[in-house]
Amino acid sequence: MNNAWRLLIDPPADGATNMARDEALLISHATGAIPPTLRLYRWQPACLSIGRFQRSNDIAQDVCAAQQIDVVRRPSGGRALLHADELTYTIVVNVNHPLFNEHQSILETYRHISLALQRGLKNLEAAVDLTPAKRKRSHGSAACFDAPASYELTVDGRKLVGSAQARRNGALMQHGAIPFTMQIDRLTMLFVQPPSQLGTQMTTLCEVTNHRHSFDQVAAALMTGFEANWGICFEPGTWTAVEQALVNELRQSRYAHTSWTSAR
Repeated sequence: MNNAWRLLIDPPADGATNMARDEALLISHATGAIPPTLRLYRWQPACLSIGRFQRSNDIAQDVCAAQQIDVVRRPSGGRALLHADELTYTIVVNVNHPLFNEHQSILETYRHISLALQRGLKNLEAAVDLTPAKRKRSHGSAACFDAPASYELTVDGRKLVGSAQARRNGALMQHGAIPFTMQIDRLTMLFVQPPSQLGTQMTTLCEVTNHRHSFDQVAAALMTGFEANWGICFEPGTWTAVEQALVNELRQSRYAHTSWTSAR
C-alpha cells in the first residue's frame, strides 16, 4: 500500500470556489488523475452551504443577502451549515482503499474517517466521543448541527463536527466543518423556520477546549491524527493545471449560479 497522501492547504475562498474545488477533487480522483488527498481550507466571506438534496426554500435568502452571507449548494448530502470561523476538511480516496478493509458502505467509511478526526482533535485536548450508529435519523430542522447522526463527533452529546459525503465511480469525497466559534443567533435567523434547540445541540472547539487555537494549530493536529490512525504520511502538494481548469469550469457552470443553488 502506498502510504503517501497529497496535502492541500488552501487560502480562504468563497463558497462557489470551495465547492467547485471539492467536486474537482472527487472527479479527478475517480479518474485516477490524483492520489488520495486531504484538503484543509477556510471561507471568505461567510457562507451557508446547503445539502445536495435540501430544499432551498428552507433558507431565508433575504436575510442571508442582508447579512452578506453567501449561499451555495454542496455536491454532498446533509443539511445546512454556516461556514465562518472554522476549519473545513475534505478527503478524497477510493472506497476500495485498503484502509477500509472491505467495509465500503457510507456509514463504515464515515466511521473510519471520524476515528481519525477524533484522534486529531484529542491532540488539542478536545475529548470528543463517537456517536453510536442509529437505526433511523430523525428529520429535525434544516440545520446540520441541530442533531448528531451516526458516527459523528460530539462532546457531552453536543455536535462538534458536521460532515457529509459524496461518491463517484468508486471514489468518495467527504468534507466537514469544525467550528472554532459560532454565533447561534446569527445562524438561526438564516432559516425560514429557525431551529429552536440549536444552541443546546452543537458546540465549538473554543468552547470544548477553553482555548482559541489557530487554523494552523488545528490543521497540524488533524494531520497528525490521520497519519497516526491510518499509518499514512502527507506530502504537501499543489493544484495541477488540469484540476484548476476543472475548478474554474465547475464554478462558472454550477456553483456560482443561483439556478444551481435554487434547483430544489
